[in-house]
Amino acid sequence: MSKQAPADRMEQVVRTYIQACNEADAAAIAACFSADAIHYMPVNDRGLGSWRGAATIGARFEALVKASGRRWTIDQLLTDADRHATVLEWTSFNRERDRLLRGVDWFDFDPETLRIAAVRSFVATVSNPEATRVEQQDFDYAGRGYPTL
Repeated sequence: MSKQAPADRMEQVVRTYIQACNEADAAAIAACFSADAIHYMPVNDRGLGSWRGAATIGARFEALVKASGRRWTIDQLLTDADRHATVLEWTSFNRERDRLLRGVDWFDFDPETLRIAAVRSFVATVSNPEATRVEQQDFDYAGRGYPTL
């Protein structure tokens, strides 16, 4: 059996991570990360801050999903094996607030283990915090096949 190509492995790790987040499975989430990984969060009014360590990242996502009913889709996924990086465009559904949020995560992988070493999350900005749709203005999401409420 041949060794899995790095690009395929990185994509598989991201897909496994998103599935584990949707299932609120802290152990499965943590298994996608290197032990000392960091998940950078965007600045927001909830004060999430950055999460450090695989176990912390897993536990925090598990709690977030259980509390809010959030789930994510994989809308676009690009991998650069030479840079050990993957970019994920996603849609998040927050059932707690009946809100749709769009964003992008940039993943850096440990070159030896091909586990996630760092994630930088970027979300569409909103001028009105009560908005029920947080996404790029004037982008034809429905016309391009993205999920909608």
